[in-house]
Amino acid sequence: MQARPAYAAHAAAPPRPEPQDTSVAQSLYRAALGPVNVAHYLAAFERLDATGRVLPGWNTAAALCPLGWLAFRRLWRAALVYLAALAAAALLLFTAGHQWLALPPPMLAGLALAGLLVACGLPGLYGDALLHADVRRRIDRAVASAPTLREAMDLLDRQASSRRRLAWTAALGGALLLAAAVAWALFQRGVPPAGEAQGQAPALPPPQPPARQAERMDALPMPSGTPVADAAAVPPPQAESGSGAAPEPAVPAAVVDAAPAPPVQETLPAPVAQPASALAPAKRAVPPARQTQAAAQRKLYINVGLFADPANARRAHARLRQAGLPSTVQSVARADGRRLQRVRVGPFASAAQANAAAAQVRTLGLDAAAAVE
Repeated sequence: MQARPAYAAHAAAPPRPEPQDTSVAQSLYRAALGPVNVAHYLAAFERLDATGRVLPGWNTAAALCPLGWLAFRRLWRAALVYLAALAAAALLLFTAGHQWLALPPPMLAGLALAGLLVACGLPGLYGDALLHADVRRRIDRAVASAPTLREAMDLLDRQASSRRRLAWTAALGGALLLAAAVAWALFQRGVPPAGEAQGQAPALPPPQPPARQAERMDALPMPSGTPVADAAAVPPPQAESGSGAAPEPAVPAAVVDAAPAPPVQETLPAPVAQPASALAPAKRAVPPARQTQAAAQRKLYINVGLFADPANARRAHARLRQAGLPSTVQSVARADGRRLQRVRVGPFASAAQANAAAAQVRTLGLDAAAAVE
């Protein structure tokens, strides 16, 4: 009979409230994470602590902006590894895909897109696990260095990522994106369109065959010489008071690099106007017949080139001989004492013959520059 009141008293007792989540681990996690998205990370950390293994999850912020998320959470070592992996992947794609395999642009773009998906997907899947490991290390250091738990939590709170840090990180990322966009726009503005670039490009001489370029590789450039037409048009010096024509100055022969020689025009020199003193009885002008004879005594040549290697000079000389051209090889000394081999074709009696020989030399893939002596 005594049991009923005891049973009734026991049944009327109010239910005991459930314990609140005030564990030390949760408090330490909250202090280390900061106020940004703390609920998501507490749930992920609880799952990782319960299993004791690295499990994949999903972190949207780490997937959309991996570098910004790593910098915001102070994961500097992981950020350096991420940057190095991106640089290595880009270098491998450019070297192997573009240089060695010569893949088409659509395939290169597809590979780049696949690499971008991997670069964003991996931080999104394992960002929580990476942050969990870093937070655990920081908690261990803080607990070991602080004398009390409250001081350890204060230390973790000072090291945590705050909303102010989030604002600075977002502003820096936006500034970098804006700078990249401005640099790209300036680069595109500085590059002319394809049509304008082709219209403004200067006309280049036709390229030589590979075999000819190999033979002319060691040819040294020389200053441009006097063209045949200009040399033929220079009148001879006037006679001095009956003593005969003065000796003609020798015109140095040189090689014109790659520019084609102007067409040779065989013209007679125009008579030079005599000064008033030349009309005196003691002096008389040279007759036109004598001027023509002096112009005819000039020798016209076609310079093929100067060669530092005698073997290349001999090969060019042999090719000219096989083509029926009167070729010669001369040794020329430079100012520094170095000996060069000059290959030339000639001499020719008229400008028409010199022009025909120059055209034939160019058909062989060699240079042809007019010279006169």
